[in-house]
Amino acid sequence: MRMGNVLLLLLGLLAATTVQAELYRYVNRQGVVVLDRQGVPPEYVANGYEVLNDQGRLIRVVPRAPTVEELRRQADQARQAQADAQLRQRYASLADLEQTRAQRLRDIDSFAGVNHANLQSVDGQLASLERQAAARQRAGQAVPAGLLKQMEDLRLERGRLESELRRLDGVRKSVEAEFAADRARLEQLLGAGR
Repeated sequence: MRMGNVLLLLLGLLAATTVQAELYRYVNRQGVVVLDRQGVPPEYVANGYEVLNDQGRLIRVVPRAPTVEELRRQADQARQAQADAQLRQRYASLADLEQTRAQRLRDIDSFAGVNHANLQSVDGQLASLERQAAARQRAGQAVPAGLLKQMEDLRLERGRLESELRRLDGVRKSVEAEFAADRARLEQLLGAGR
């Protein structure tokens, strides 16, 4: 009797699995809709397909794989969403953004001010040393090597300071452009959130 129960159970399971057999519906290269119990051939999987039960009812839809362009667009949208979230986290309002912008520009201007003052100091020292060298030459004396070396060092320092001032000017312009872009985007985000 036990063997009969097991046999009935196996027959019931076999009938249940046959009842739940799936059909796969996809479109082949010729544009013909194909129903197949074996599955979707690999060359058609990327186009998407549908899974049906044995009565032809839709069980699930497997969408087509995104194109390279769609993947790129999705990645761009994800990056923009992340950038927007960071922007909203940094600035709760346009006033916060403007306050931060003003502080950054003050910091840059402060560095530039220090460099301008240093440049004026170097120019003053260089002018003094050049007067000393000129006075020696007018007196028919040779200019000492140490004095020439000091003047050369000051000229190098002057070049370095001028280069730093140009760099700070570029940084200032870059910061202004960055904040202008952030402001425009934040205006959009705050406007969209209203």
